[in-house]
Amino acid sequence: MASKKISELTAKTPAAADVLAVADPSTGIAGKSTCNQITYTGLASWSKFTTYGSFAFQPHAVNISTTTHNLQIGVAGLVKINCTANSDLTGLVSENIQSNTVITPGGSTTAALDGQVIYLLNTGTNTLTLKHDDSGSSAVNRLYTHNGNNLQLVSGHITLCLYCTDISRWRVWSLV
Repeated sequence: MASKKISELTAKTPAAADVLAVADPSTGIAGKSTCNQITYTGLASWSKFTTYGSFAFQPHAVNISTTTHNLQIGVAGLVKINCTANSDLTGLVSENIQSNTVITPGGSTTAALDGQVIYLLNTGTNTLTLKHDDSGSSAVNRLYTHNGNNLQLVSGHITLCLYCTDISRWRVWSLV
């Protein structure tokens, strides 16, 4: 595929299944990449991405068998939690982007990125209780449920978490 500006690309521009179309933000010239992780910089504050109804998150798997505070979730959009015993979860720690080129581990007092969205999927056989605003986790990592109550995430169920810097918490909604 010859280099083109983003504005010259169409839905019919061919690309292999394992190739991503990317653009140099300084020139607007599009190319291709086989990288599995790309950081976009220079995008407008509001950008629309056409996915044609298909979208996939990089999963991150963890095992939980006891009460867990400040769970490290990396940069994944989908966290598969293998809950092997009834357990509580009080907070999430995300990676935090410090610059346009470096992703650094989040810490117990480092807020996640405003608007970051993750899904929690209980792949285990036991119930995971998401604790509302529990002091077991650092304030910036706590879960804030939609109704102010603890949320039961039973086997096979999923929930949505969105980080909100207005309250410095992960807002949590049940998707069941």
